[in-house]
Amino acid sequence: MATVDQLYERELKTSFDSIKRYQQATYYAGVWRPQYDRWVTMLAGTYAGDAGKIVALGQALTSDMILSQPVVYEFERIAVPTVLMIGQKDTTAIGKDRALPEIAQTLGNYPELGRMANRRIGNSTLVAFAELGHAPQVQDPALFIKALLEHRARLP
Repeated sequence: MATVDQLYERELKTSFDSIKRYQQATYYAGVWRPQYDRWVTMLAGTYAGDAGKIVALGQALTSDMILSQPVVYEFERIAVPTVLMIGQKDTTAIGKDRALPEIAQTLGNYPELGRMANRRIGNSTLVAFAELGHAPQVQDPALFIKALLEHRARLP
């Protein structure tokens, strides 16, 4: 765990380069394409100027919420039809870099997490993108949109 102040101080150091390194390591299953830089530029821009402090605080508070108020225990309460669209090669896990190595290697297992969420959310469908990572809509937009429209058509 880390305090909100520690998370905030860390977020204040966020830059284009740190975002790109993180995304290269976790988002796209080890494949980086130059067109992904536009998304890094967009995110890095939110940290620019005085407004960047607000973004950094928002990110710190979000990380704290994820770590201290897990919603996984409330999945059964979701009553609406739900489509989970999950890249199976995603390795994102907030706090993974601060965990003990033996614990860190168990975090961000999206094939397992997706199946668990699908079981626990009563009226859900899991769309597992076998070769995609954290952002399937960026990595393969055509495949993502096809799946999205297919499953949207099935919803009431």
